[in-house]
Amino acid sequence: MVQVTGARSSNAATPNDGRVFPAKAKGSRPTYFDDEGASDAIVQVVTSLAAEVWALSERIQTLEKVLVEKDLVEDGFIGTYELSEFDEQQRLEDAAVFVGRVFRVLEEMREEIVNDESPEAYLEVVDRAFSELRKES
Repeated sequence: MVQVTGARSSNAATPNDGRVFPAKAKGSRPTYFDDEGASDAIVQVVTSLAAEVWALSERIQTLEKVLVEKDLVEDGFIGTYELSEFDEQQRLEDAAVFVGRVFRVLEEMREEIVNDESPEAYLEVVDRAFSELRKES
């Protein structure tokens, strides 16, 4: 059997021993389109989805082929199989986790906007509050 390396390898990429990577990269997200990152986010979402779909397609094709070759299922059986209610609920929960993972970049963008705590942003809020207080008195 041929040893497969690179993109088709089943071995997960691992960092060098002793290196610890932060959960989230520091600094601002690079942008390539001039629309405050919206197009970049969509490109990242589509790329993430494409990678997920391709990886799953390869695994499913392999699994179905093995099952048919081992005479464990008939060809076409998987397409007609019906899930139990419990399995259907589990699949819905798994789908929610999947969607969170795929659209992670949009959530991170929202967090960056919400958590904009620069000194200038703080002073703008304070100035606005004091100007409204002066109007009322």
